[in-house]
Amino acid sequence: MRISSSANDRKPVAVTRARESSSSSIPITLSEWSSNGVALIRIFVGYLWFQQLFWKMPPNFTGLYSYIIRESQHTIIPGYGYILQHTFLSGCTSLHAATGCTLFVPLAAGVWIAELIVAISLMFGIFTRIGAILGTVLAFQLYVGLGYTEWLWTYGMLVLLCLFLTAIPVGRRLGVDQWLAPRLQAAANSNRLARFASWFA
Repeated sequence: MRISSSANDRKPVAVTRARESSSSSIPITLSEWSSNGVALIRIFVGYLWFQQLFWKMPPNFTGLYSYIIRESQHTIIPGYGYILQHTFLSGCTSLHAATGCTLFVPLAAGVWIAELIVAISLMFGIFTRIGAILGTVLAFQLYVGLGYTEWLWTYGMLVLLCLFLTAIPVGRRLGVDQWLAPRLQAAANSNRLARFASWFA
């Protein structure tokens, strides 16, 4: 019975491990069809956000009010309803209209502008990771506030879609980032801001 192995016995194992580690670090590349498909998903998600702007239009953002009321009453995370009641709904005197509210209009304007940024970023592929990150935050907020009032995965899937678009530079196909990214990467060696911005394009 032999307990210790010789150098010759260890060599094939080392070669196998080297092959395994090198194969696991091979970058995954998408075909033309796959890249175009991912870009179309990005555009459709952007259009989804764009479409949602029209039922809560400025200057009053009336359509949003009932959703904020629902979120404050049915939140998944304890304490989130309290935050909504003391920000968006501070001073409100009615469950049906934003009367007496002191902060509703400015905060609703912030939500509307954020959704507009997400829509433009994703539809046109401009700094798509910024749009996707912002979309993830907005979708997660909807998930936390409305998860119990609708099918639980409605907003959960939107969170996952936006996370997916954050993970991949999807604006580099059929988007402005396709033109912007190489220029930012070329300037990244001498410019810190360009190096930082290139990750978002």
